[in-house]
Amino acid sequence: MKIMITGGAGYIGNELVYRLSAEPGVKDILVYDNLCKGNYNLFTGLRKVPGNNVRFVQADILDSRSLRKHMEGMDVVIHLAAKVETPFADQNAHDFEQTNHWGTAEIVYTAEEVGIGRLIYLSSQSVYGQGEVASTDHPRVPTSYYALSKMRGEDHVLRLMEKMPVQLIRCANVYGYSKNLRVETDINQLIFDAHFTNRISIHGDPERLVTYISLYRVVEVLARIVKTEMPSDVFNLSHQDLSAMNLVDALREIYPSLETIFVDQHIPAHNLTVAGDTRLQPLLPGNTTIVEDLIKFRELFTF
Repeated sequence: MKIMITGGAGYIGNELVYRLSAEPGVKDILVYDNLCKGNYNLFTGLRKVPGNNVRFVQADILDSRSLRKHMEGMDVVIHLAAKVETPFADQNAHDFEQTNHWGTAEIVYTAEEVGIGRLIYLSSQSVYGQGEVASTDHPRVPTSYYALSKMRGEDHVLRLMEKMPVQLIRCANVYGYSKNLRVETDINQLIFDAHFTNRISIHGDPERLVTYISLYRVVEVLARIVKTEMPSDVFNLSHQDLSAMNLVDALREIYPSLETIFVDQHIPAHNLTVAGDTRLQPLLPGNTTIVEDLIKFRELFTF
């Protein structure tokens, strides 16, 4: 099997490359990344990819000529490349549009042209905007430039479903360790601050509920989807609903003397909770609590 991973040197892609490299039957993994965020961690360090089946191309998903050259003959394309700037998801609309909307459009155009075997696209549950989401039929009402650009990217992918196997995965907020760590995401920032400063800050309504999933689970589900025959459809990938207070309580179990500062807690915030798709349930690895996940994360700090 030949697999191309756009954004393969990024936060999720980095770990997915390691996971798929060890998979029997995967003979070629092409990491396609422009390294715009300086994601060099995949290429260095003592940790080696398990198989001799990974290669790298530094190129942009807006480069249609390069996409055509490298996508041709691929059995699976996993499209992870995206501009994600937590907590600045409502700034620089043009940047989000270029990568998340038009970059995805280029992926779709090229997939049509060269005829790949299958496309797996990782979208975001932020396209729903707010509320309690029970299924993928829920209206998409994005409330940030980031979410809007992901929705527009989705529209191109949805059109492709009529022509080839496509799985569009709307993923919950991701947390957890990666060799290419994104510290600015909610939970990652909190455990970093708790571990190294013994102080965390909670901004806004601490009871606001949001759906999360660990990076480990995202990677496992994606790796298992590659090996599983699935319908062309939209799927919600979720694990657990947590408020900021749930996270504070979990961190206090690990760091009992943790200092917590609440900022603008009187400002109301909208909940966004998304039920996980039952069709993905068999692909999810075993259940763990947020405390257990954070303890595993803490063990990977160097001091």
